[in-house]
Amino acid sequence: MTSVKYLLLFITLYLGVCPGLKVWAVVSEPDSSSSLVFVTSPYEPYVIDDEGRASGIFPDIIRAVFRGSNIRPEFEFLPWLRGEHEVQAGKAFATFPYLKTKARVETFGFSGPIIYFFPKFFYNRSRFPDGFEWQALTDFKGYKIGGVRGYWYEQDFKDAELTTLYVTSDRQNIEMLRIKRIDFTLIDELVGWNLIRRTAPSYIGTYAVAAKAESSAAFHIMISPDYPEGDKLTLQLNMGFKRIQQSGEYQEILERYHVPADYSVTQTLSAH
Repeated sequence: MTSVKYLLLFITLYLGVCPGLKVWAVVSEPDSSSSLVFVTSPYEPYVIDDEGRASGIFPDIIRAVFRGSNIRPEFEFLPWLRGEHEVQAGKAFATFPYLKTKARVETFGFSGPIIYFFPKFFYNRSRFPDGFEWQALTDFKGYKIGGVRGYWYEQDFKDAELTTLYVTSDRQNIEMLRIKRIDFTLIDELVGWNLIRRTAPSYIGTYAVAAKAESSAAFHIMISPDYPEGDKLTLQLNMGFKRIQQSGEYQEILERYHVPADYSVTQTLSAH
């Protein structure tokens, strides 16, 4: 098959009524690429909704992983829980970014680790002018915590018997911190400061973050158990990711979004 996308066939038709009439027919070559559907939600800088076009760390990595193959990634924005349902039902190949938990492993497949994340407790500086230190989740008893429904920490907060007000987005919690409706909210540090700079830039001095991270797990791509040829596509995804790590393109993507070095899974691998 030729690599030229469009083939022009010159056909000269001699009609009785219009002898010498030349007609140009354009025949398009079949597109051999296959679309691969991913669903996600805005979670800057990991996922950015740029007027309907997905950008950010994860979409850029996925495009780089499949570049040069016959796979064409397509991204659809859906609420988190609805996206999970689409993936579970096999209507989409995968969603991101997701933590690999015991409960999720029972239902979904996962890529290898893509990037580390460090969720920390944000608070209003005027509420705790001397800062805030903690060792265990029980240290937050007596305070109001802002949470997002469906996030990884729901069960842990419940087990620690914390007073938690759940909403549907981190942005709501950032605003509630500013007006002191809550005392803390737990957000990945990159996401939290990015959100504050974008939605409340004039109040950036209002916010502070506890130094201790709640955890230091890795984000993965969470994969459908029932997507056609899912195992083959997962292998292709993981091999492509190793390729861009080795070529340096992975690190270039992280630098594009000003990601600190300790978020890189490549740094960890090279250290071992």
